[in-house]
Amino acid sequence: MKYRADIDGLRAVAVILVILFHSKITFFPGGYIGVDIFFAISGFLITSIIYPKMQAGNFSFVDFYKRRARRLLPASIAMTFVTLIVFAFMYPPNLFQVLADSAVASLLFSSNFYFWQTSSYFNPSLALQPLLHTWSLSVEEQFYFLFPLSLVILSWLKFKKNAILLTVGAACSISLALAYLYAPNNLSFVSFYVLPTRFYEMGLGALFAIHLTHKPDAFKTIKYLREIGLVLVAISAFQYDKHLAFPSFYAVLPVLGTLLILIDRSTSGVLYRVLCSRPVVFVGLLSYSLYLWHWPIWVAFEWIVGDMSVINIAAYFVLTFVAAYCSYRFIEQPFRQPTFYQGAFKRTGMVGVAALLVACISFFVSQSNTRLLPITENNLSEYSAALVSEPFRDKCTDTKRLKGQYSVCVVKEGVNPEYSILLWGDSHASALMSALNNFSDRFAVHAMNTSGCPSLVETKRKGSQDCYDHNKFMQAYLLDQTNHYDLILDVSAWDNYIEYELLETDISQAEEMHAALQRTIEFFEANNLKYAFVPQIPKHETNVPRAFFRYQLGLNKSDEFVLRSDYDLKLKRFEEMLYPSKNMIALDSFFCENDKCGGTKNGEIMYKDAHHISVSAGKSMSYYLEGEIVNAIEGSSSTLEVSGVLEASGE
Repeated sequence: MKYRADIDGLRAVAVILVILFHSKITFFPGGYIGVDIFFAISGFLITSIIYPKMQAGNFSFVDFYKRRARRLLPASIAMTFVTLIVFAFMYPPNLFQVLADSAVASLLFSSNFYFWQTSSYFNPSLALQPLLHTWSLSVEEQFYFLFPLSLVILSWLKFKKNAILLTVGAACSISLALAYLYAPNNLSFVSFYVLPTRFYEMGLGALFAIHLTHKPDAFKTIKYLREIGLVLVAISAFQYDKHLAFPSFYAVLPVLGTLLILIDRSTSGVLYRVLCSRPVVFVGLLSYSLYLWHWPIWVAFEWIVGDMSVINIAAYFVLTFVAAYCSYRFIEQPFRQPTFYQGAFKRTGMVGVAALLVACISFFVSQSNTRLLPITENNLSEYSAALVSEPFRDKCTDTKRLKGQYSVCVVKEGVNPEYSILLWGDSHASALMSALNNFSDRFAVHAMNTSGCPSLVETKRKGSQDCYDHNKFMQAYLLDQTNHYDLILDVSAWDNYIEYELLETDISQAEEMHAALQRTIEFFEANNLKYAFVPQIPKHETNVPRAFFRYQLGLNKSDEFVLRSDYDLKLKRFEEMLYPSKNMIALDSFFCENDKCGGTKNGEIMYKDAHHISVSAGKSMSYYLEGEIVNAIEGSSSTLEVSGVLEASGE
């Protein structure tokens, strides 16, 4: 295929969109469509190269894969190796272990599967994974392996042009249907990561390439294709955002826009001249290395600097382009030349580099990086203790999602228990099980939790029908006369649902939360159910264990904390939403001292992230919480702790 400078210009557009999006520059909220532009280009170009050779009978799998390997692997391997070494000296073991595992997956072209399996509600640390961006490279590699093989099989079966077009078109239709049916939601991101739901993006490019192979002038008479294509890409970049259930059918717009630009063979017009200009083409030539290096460098900046000021972002851009140029000039260019691999010395060197990388990854996968960290063993143990998964997580949380049916589980049996408690809530309730599990034997504790679902009557979370179903199940369960409890402990991340606008409603989020709490109180009281709500504990701006670790490395100036006055405002808001009910057990006395609500207490990390308590904190608070619950069951006024706190603070 003849070289086209405008395609390199289009690559420049794609990679700049991705970099700006990952840099959190909101001018292009849909900048992630740059990946979809790359997918469309790949499908079009690869098919334009291999399909004519297949038709002529001179296509070679060996030659094709050798070219792909020389083009893609050296720079990718170098980036992976450098990333592992750099982060080994500054990442905590849990984050680094994911990095080491993802490095293996990346080299095996399966990181998309790895991150799909790793990504979930319980793992927000993926945003700090330096190899996260390799998922798209794995999707492309899988396409490069399977699609040429499929075309060869179709040719071997004597399929003609129209039959091949029909077959590829049917595959694109199935892929699009799967992408729509399995659109990402709070339960699964499978369609975001895997080839079957992404195939249509590359497959549409293949369809155009096959058609143009037989009819090169098919679209020659149609004007302004390039301009229309740019408009479609621009609409996607400006109008899409990270909350979209992508790709679904939304990726059609940027993919179609890209293909319209690709099939316009005219060599005139302002847009053509811009795409073919030297600066734009230069960025396009660097696009692969830019994509490889931009994300690990960004993650390193966020980890080391934290606050990405204008100066820091400028420094990030400079370093990214310098790294990309060096990668292009000294790795991409030399290694893609067949002559580079001639000679025993160079071949031996390549084997040595590969062996070194394998040895490095093997060591890190088996040993992690604890020996390389400049942090004391006690502090490292304290950090690790904060990340321990709460007991009964698998048994008592997300039972419908994991096991196919809702069920109430037993957290604690008790010995001739005096009190029985039912814990109803979301992941914040699950975190609290570490406290309830350590109650004395006079308690029996049951639980029913679904992460991300507010424990409220007749309330829906946006895009999550299962939250509504979860609460309907709980209503029916509590109405069953055989299920008697001395107290229903209702625990959820109340503030999160309001602040992140997660509730499905036609009124404001705060108004909907108020109405939902009142509906729930009415349900409890109408059915003579004793209850107590637990307000959300202080929510921090950043991951508390991570802030602790960074503080030990000297990267944070102080320990993480929330101002007591800010937290009291949220407590007051919640108390007003419950009024006239006063059935509330506040935990501020445990988490807050003087004017601060700290992330640590007596040297112990109180959180496992920014807003869930750690298991060790749960154990520490169990005696305090047990007393509060006894008071709530027996009707003591001490359950009105918040009112006293707010009055004392003058609120």
